Amino acid sequence: MTMKLWLTTVSGNSYKIRTLCSILKVPCEMIYIDATKFEHKQRPIIDMNPRGQVPVMEIEGKIFWDSTAHLTYIARKWGGDQWLPVEPLAMAEVMQWMALAQNEIYFGLQWARGVFVYGKKGDLAEYQLQGRKALDMLERQLKDHDWLALGRPTVADIACYPYTKRAPEGEVSLSAPLLARGQVARDMLWS
Repeated sequence: MTMKLWLTTVSGNSYKIRTLCSILKVPCEMIYIDATKFEHKQRPIIDMNPRGQVPVMEIEGKIFWDSTAHLTYIARKWGGDQWLPVEPLAMAEVMQWMALAQNEIYFGLQWARGVFVYGKKGDLAEYQLQGRKALDMLERQLKDHDWLALGRPTVADIACYPYTKRAPEGEVSLSAPLLARGQVARDMLWS
């Protein structure tokens, strides 16, 4: 059974899934919806994901509606230990960065960006503060390492990349070293 993905071209979480599928050459049907028409808040998406968000994945008759679940499934099914190891210490090292992507990066960098790009309401200063905390953690790790975990590309790098790259859209600046490290890592990963 072919995996189906419902996604948009503007979603950072959709970008994560498209990227990993591309790298691992995962056979899947990608169904693009129009976020400007709020199709993610309508049927059939809202029936599959009551949160009204993309991406949504259907595989083997099951629906999964969270990008971390998607990355986990795809990495283990097609990438094995290279992308998400099962050895407990190695997995924990990857998962701590996955948690950062779903917390400070998303609720900081993405929400700050949302204020400017989408007119999101809320506490911009708090979003930016959380975003800076995330960037500080990334900077500390990438100061002496090319990758976030295990000395190689993993789903952690893919999970943290999209909203970090777009941080300036939320008026949270990226440091020159973080930008340079990100470019080197990206070139190595996607070349």
